[in-house]
Amino acid sequence: MNYKLDGVDISTFGAVPCVNRSQTCIAISGIFDLPKRKGTTEYNWQNSIEPYVDAEDIELDGRTLTLSLCIKAIDYQSKLDSLKAACISCRKLWTEFGEFDVVLKDEIAVEEYIAINIAIVKIKFWQQSYLPIPVIIIPTGGLSYSIDGYNLQKDFGISISSRSGLKNVGKRIEVSTTIPYTQTLYREAHDISLKCMMRAENLAQLYSRMSQFHTLCISPGMRTLRLRDNEEVILYFKDGITVVARTERLLEFSLKCRIVK
Repeated sequence: MNYKLDGVDISTFGAVPCVNRSQTCIAISGIFDLPKRKGTTEYNWQNSIEPYVDAEDIELDGRTLTLSLCIKAIDYQSKLDSLKAACISCRKLWTEFGEFDVVLKDEIAVEEYIAINIAIVKIKFWQQSYLPIPVIIIPTGGLSYSIDGYNLQKDFGISISSRSGLKNVGKRIEVSTTIPYTQTLYREAHDISLKCMMRAENLAQLYSRMSQFHTLCISPGMRTLRLRDNEEVILYFKDGITVVARTERLLEFSLKCRIVK
């Protein structure tokens, strides 16, 4: 894949994408992530928890896009200085998935191998505004692992290898009283975590599917997750999704959901 900083190809600075194949298949991370919600996501009524899931309640935080580059040259020091200057002033990060509005608010981390004239550079860009795209996938339904009628396997290529927290009981809702509080009936909402893999023909298709899946997850209202044996739970999403691109056909991520009932 190729990358540009404000329209300038990274090769201008003698840089090439740097990929740690034991962890990921691409030089940029965060590109498949769904940012967490910010602001108040639920209210404690002392005897129940009310999720805030109206359209005006759903506001997404920004996300970090980390670009890993390598410069190998006898004069890598001067090329590195030019690259760092370009990153500091960068406002548009171009990738083959699209162009993103960014700022550099974190550090630039540089690892030097002086004997062989190599510098490994990690640049953490901040994308302040993340706008979900429309869902154009048509739901196919099904009896197992679907969200609001979207079959996770058929519609998004998502398979689930394990789940945790489904049978948990949320902790007691605490109430301030002048005497010891002994009520244990009213419980907080609790989280379920699904370990997921998404498969597709290539990275472009993975990006399209994941972007639409983001939109489904944080759409206004509650979500209905259908599990095996027609078991259903009502939930919403607030914590975002962190994704690792293992191969050009496979993403891995944990899907954390807040169960209401």
